[in-house]
Amino acid sequence: MQAYIEEVIEAGSVDFSNELYMKIYLSGCDFKCPYCNTPHLLETKFEQEIDLREIKKQMENQKGTVEGIIISGGEPCFQKAALLDMLSKAKELEMKTVIDTNGSKPDVIEALLKNELITKINVDIKAPMNELFDKVTNSSTWFKTSKDIMNDMKQTLEILKAYDEKAEITFQTTIIPGLIFRKEDLMKIAKEIEDINCVWELKSFRTSQVTDKRIKELKTPTDEFLKNIREQIMKEKPGLNMRLSF
Repeated sequence: MQAYIEEVIEAGSVDFSNELYMKIYLSGCDFKCPYCNTPHLLETKFEQEIDLREIKKQMENQKGTVEGIIISGGEPCFQKAALLDMLSKAKELEMKTVIDTNGSKPDVIEALLKNELITKINVDIKAPMNELFDKVTNSSTWFKTSKDIMNDMKQTLEILKAYDEKAEITFQTTIIPGLIFRKEDLMKIAKEIEDINCVWELKSFRTSQVTDKRIKELKTPTDEFLKNIREQIMKEKPGLNMRLSF
Protein backbone atom coordinates (compact mmCIF):
# COMPACT_ATOMS: atom_id res chain seq x y z
CA MET A 1 0.00 0.00 0.00
CA GLN A 2 1.19 3.48 -0.86
CA ALA A 3 0.74 6.65 1.20
CA TYR A 4 1.56 10.32 0.75
CA ILE A 5 4.04 10.99 3.54
CA GLU A 6 6.06 14.20 3.69
CA GLU A 7 8.36 13.41 6.60
CA VAL A 8 9.19 10.78 9.20
CA ILE A 9 11.07 11.66 12.39
CA GLU A 10 12.13 8.39 13.97
CA ALA A 11 12.64 9.68 17.51
CA GLY A 12 11.52 13.10 18.67
CA SER A 13 10.37 14.81 21.86
CA VAL A 14 6.74 15.81 22.38
CA ASP A 15 5.01 18.36 24.57
CA PHE A 16 2.79 15.90 26.46
CA SER A 17 5.39 13.33 27.53
CA ASN A 18 9.02 12.99 28.54
CA GLU A 19 9.29 10.00 26.23
CA LEU A 20 10.34 9.96 22.58
CA TYR A 21 7.82 9.38 19.80
CA MET A 22 8.16 8.49 16.15
CA LYS A 23 6.46 11.25 14.12
CA ILE A 24 4.85 10.66 10.74
CA TYR A 25 3.55 13.60 8.70
CA LEU A 26 0.97 12.76 6.05
CA SER A 27 0.25 15.10 3.16
CA GLY A 28 -3.15 16.30 1.98
CA CYS A 29 -5.87 18.23 3.79
CA ASP A 30 -9.52 19.04 3.13
CA PHE A 31 -9.23 22.40 4.92
CA LYS A 32 -7.35 25.41 3.60
CA CYS A 33 -7.03 27.52 6.74
CA PRO A 34 -5.42 30.89 5.98
CA TYR A 35 -3.33 30.63 9.16
CA CYS A 36 -2.06 27.07 8.51
CA ASN A 37 1.46 26.57 9.89
CA THR A 38 2.15 23.57 7.64
CA PRO A 39 1.04 24.89 4.23
CA HIS A 40 3.53 22.58 2.49
CA LEU A 41 1.38 19.63 3.62
CA LEU A 42 -1.93 20.81 2.16
CA GLU A 43 -1.51 18.99 -1.15
CA THR A 44 -0.43 15.45 -2.01
CA LYS A 45 2.50 15.15 -4.40
CA PHE A 46 3.77 12.25 -6.47
CA GLU A 47 7.26 12.47 -4.97
CA GLN A 48 5.80 11.96 -1.47
CA GLU A 49 4.46 8.47 -2.23
CA ILE A 50 6.00 5.90 0.10
CA ASP A 51 5.42 2.17 0.38
CA LEU A 52 3.98 1.57 3.84
CA ARG A 53 6.14 -1.51 4.23
CA GLU A 54 9.06 0.90 4.63
CA ILE A 55 7.25 2.84 7.36
CA LYS A 56 6.25 -0.29 9.22
CA LYS A 57 9.84 -1.55 9.06
CA GLN A 58 10.98 1.73 10.61
CA MET A 59 8.37 1.27 13.34
CA GLU A 60 9.71 -2.20 14.07
CA ASN A 61 13.25 -0.82 14.26
CA GLN A 62 12.13 1.90 16.70
CA LYS A 63 10.34 -0.47 19.09
CA GLY A 64 11.97 -0.09 22.48
CA THR A 65 13.45 3.28 21.57
CA VAL A 66 10.23 5.28 21.26
CA GLU A 67 7.09 5.25 23.40
CA GLY A 68 4.78 5.34 20.41
CA ILE A 69 3.92 7.07 17.15
CA ILE A 70 2.27 10.39 16.31
CA ILE A 71 0.53 10.74 12.96
CA SER A 72 -0.04 14.33 11.91
CA GLY A 73 -0.29 16.35 8.73
CA GLY A 74 -1.95 17.76 6.75
CA GLU A 75 -5.02 15.76 7.72
CA PRO A 76 -4.21 12.11 8.53
CA CYS A 77 -7.83 10.98 8.15
CA PHE A 78 -7.64 12.12 4.52
CA GLN A 79 -5.76 8.84 3.86
CA LYS A 80 -7.99 6.37 5.70
CA ALA A 81 -6.51 3.06 4.51
CA ALA A 82 -2.92 4.13 5.17
CA LEU A 83 -3.81 5.51 8.58
CA LEU A 84 -5.57 2.31 9.66
CA ASP A 85 -2.66 0.23 8.40
CA MET A 86 -0.02 2.20 10.31
CA LEU A 87 -2.01 2.35 13.52
CA SER A 88 -2.80 -1.36 13.37
CA LYS A 89 0.92 -2.06 13.07
CA ALA A 90 1.65 0.20 16.04
CA LYS A 91 -0.97 -1.64 18.11
CA GLU A 92 0.63 -4.95 17.12
CA LEU A 93 3.97 -3.56 18.35
CA GLU A 94 2.29 -2.40 21.60
CA MET A 95 3.16 1.24 20.89
CA LYS A 96 1.09 4.18 22.06
CA THR A 97 -0.68 5.94 19.22
CA VAL A 98 -1.52 9.62 18.79
CA ILE A 99 -3.21 11.40 15.87
CA ASP A 100 -3.73 15.07 15.11
CA THR A 101 -6.93 15.73 13.17
CA ASN A 102 -9.35 18.49 12.19
CA GLY A 103 -12.26 16.17 12.98
CA SER A 104 -13.88 16.35 9.55
CA LYS A 105 -13.93 12.59 8.92
CA PRO A 106 -16.26 11.05 11.53
CA ASP A 107 -16.31 7.63 9.88
CA VAL A 108 -12.52 7.35 10.11
CA ILE A 109 -12.41 8.58 13.69
CA GLU A 110 -15.14 6.14 14.71
CA ALA A 111 -13.23 3.26 13.09
CA LEU A 112 -10.07 4.20 15.01
CA LEU A 113 -11.88 4.38 18.33
CA LYS A 114 -14.07 1.33 17.77
CA ASN A 115 -11.02 -0.79 16.98
CA GLU A 116 -9.01 0.72 19.87
CA LEU A 117 -6.27 1.94 17.54
CA ILE A 118 -5.54 5.26 19.23
CA THR A 119 -4.33 6.15 22.69
CA LYS A 120 -4.67 9.91 22.28
CA ILE A 121 -6.52 12.12 19.78
CA ASN A 122 -5.86 15.82 19.32
CA VAL A 123 -8.76 17.53 17.55
CA ASP A 124 -8.19 20.99 16.13
CA ILE A 125 -11.57 22.59 16.75
CA LYS A 126 -11.06 25.76 14.77
CA ALA A 127 -14.33 27.66 15.20
CA PRO A 128 -17.91 27.29 16.43
CA MET A 129 -20.34 25.54 14.10
CA ASN A 130 -21.81 28.68 12.57
CA GLU A 131 -21.12 31.19 9.80
CA LEU A 132 -17.63 31.78 11.21
CA PHE A 133 -16.53 28.21 10.51
CA ASP A 134 -15.95 28.51 6.77
CA LYS A 135 -14.25 31.88 7.16
CA VAL A 136 -11.71 30.30 9.51
CA THR A 137 -11.21 27.03 7.58
CA ASN A 138 -11.89 27.81 3.88
CA SER A 139 -13.17 24.23 3.82
CA SER A 140 -16.25 24.42 1.58
CA THR A 141 -15.94 23.28 -2.05
CA TRP A 142 -18.13 22.69 -5.08
CA PHE A 143 -18.63 19.16 -3.79
CA LYS A 144 -19.20 19.82 -0.12
CA THR A 145 -20.81 22.82 1.52
CA SER A 146 -19.80 24.40 4.79
CA LYS A 147 -23.07 23.13 6.28
CA ASP A 148 -22.21 19.55 5.30
CA ILE A 149 -18.74 19.86 6.82
CA MET A 150 -20.13 21.28 10.06
CA ASN A 151 -22.60 18.37 10.22
CA ASP A 152 -19.63 16.01 9.91
CA MET A 153 -17.88 17.88 12.72
CA LYS A 154 -20.97 17.60 14.93
CA GLN A 155 -21.07 13.87 14.21
CA THR A 156 -17.41 13.61 15.25
CA LEU A 157 -18.21 15.32 18.55
CA GLU A 158 -20.99 12.80 19.21
CA ILE A 159 -18.60 9.93 18.46
CA LEU A 160 -15.95 11.37 20.77
CA LYS A 161 -18.54 11.73 23.52
CA ALA A 162 -19.45 8.06 23.13
CA TYR A 163 -15.81 6.94 23.31
CA ASP A 164 -14.35 9.50 25.70
CA GLU A 165 -13.34 6.81 28.19
CA LYS A 166 -11.47 4.82 25.54
CA ALA A 167 -8.91 7.44 24.48
CA GLU A 168 -7.42 10.68 25.79
CA ILE A 169 -9.08 13.60 23.99
CA THR A 170 -7.62 17.06 23.58
CA PHE A 171 -9.37 19.85 21.69
CA GLN A 172 -7.14 22.64 20.43
CA THR A 173 -8.27 26.10 19.34
CA THR A 174 -5.86 28.65 17.92
CA ILE A 175 -6.59 32.24 18.91
CA ILE A 176 -6.22 34.45 15.83
CA PRO A 177 -6.82 38.23 15.89
CA GLY A 178 -9.62 39.17 13.53
CA LEU A 179 -10.82 35.57 13.08
CA ILE A 180 -11.32 33.59 16.25
CA PHE A 181 -10.66 35.60 19.39
CA ARG A 182 -13.96 36.89 20.76
CA LYS A 183 -15.30 35.51 24.01
CA GLU A 184 -18.77 34.90 22.57
CA ASP A 185 -17.35 32.72 19.77
CA LEU A 186 -15.20 30.74 22.17
CA MET A 187 -18.16 30.26 24.50
CA LYS A 188 -20.02 28.60 21.62
CA ILE A 189 -17.16 26.15 21.23
CA ALA A 190 -17.21 25.56 24.99
CA LYS A 191 -20.89 24.66 24.80
CA GLU A 192 -20.25 22.22 21.94
CA ILE A 193 -17.58 20.24 23.82
CA GLU A 194 -18.53 20.65 27.50
CA ASP A 195 -20.15 17.20 27.78
CA ILE A 196 -17.06 15.39 26.50
CA ASN A 197 -14.36 14.13 28.85
CA CYS A 198 -11.49 16.14 27.41
CA VAL A 199 -8.88 18.86 27.76
CA TRP A 200 -9.46 22.09 25.83
CA GLU A 201 -6.26 23.88 24.91
CA LEU A 202 -6.16 27.48 23.70
CA LYS A 203 -3.11 28.03 21.52
CA SER A 204 -1.34 31.24 20.66
CA PHE A 205 -1.26 32.03 16.93
CA ARG A 206 2.20 32.03 15.33
CA THR A 207 3.11 33.49 11.94
CA SER A 208 6.35 31.63 11.23
CA GLN A 209 5.09 29.30 8.46
CA VAL A 210 1.97 31.21 7.33
CA THR A 211 1.89 32.09 3.64
CA ASP A 212 -1.24 34.30 3.58
CA LYS A 213 0.12 37.86 3.69
CA ARG A 214 -2.96 39.24 5.46
CA ILE A 215 -2.59 36.73 8.26
CA LYS A 216 1.20 37.00 8.43
CA GLU A 217 0.91 40.68 9.31
CA LEU A 218 -1.24 39.97 12.40
CA LYS A 219 0.26 40.27 15.86
CA THR A 220 0.52 37.22 18.07
CA PRO A 221 -1.98 37.34 20.98
CA THR A 222 -0.29 38.18 24.27
CA ASP A 223 -0.03 35.68 27.10
CA GLU A 224 -2.17 38.01 29.20
CA PHE A 225 -4.92 38.02 26.55
CA LEU A 226 -5.09 34.21 26.58
CA LYS A 227 -5.12 34.12 30.38
CA ASN A 228 -7.98 36.62 30.51
CA ILE A 229 -9.99 34.69 27.92
CA ARG A 230 -9.52 31.45 29.83
CA GLU A 231 -10.53 33.10 33.10
CA GLN A 232 -13.71 34.53 31.55
CA ILE A 233 -14.70 31.18 30.06
CA MET A 234 -14.00 29.30 33.28
CA LYS A 235 -16.28 31.64 35.21
CA GLU A 236 -19.20 30.53 33.06
CA LYS A 237 -18.05 26.96 32.42
CA PRO A 238 -16.15 25.91 35.59
CA GLY A 239 -16.40 22.24 34.67
CA LEU A 240 -14.16 22.62 31.64
CA ASN A 241 -10.59 21.33 31.85
CA MET A 242 -8.75 24.16 30.09
CA ARG A 243 -5.08 24.89 29.53
CA LEU A 244 -3.04 27.40 27.58
CA SER A 245 -0.22 26.92 25.08
CA PHE A 246 1.91 30.01 24.53
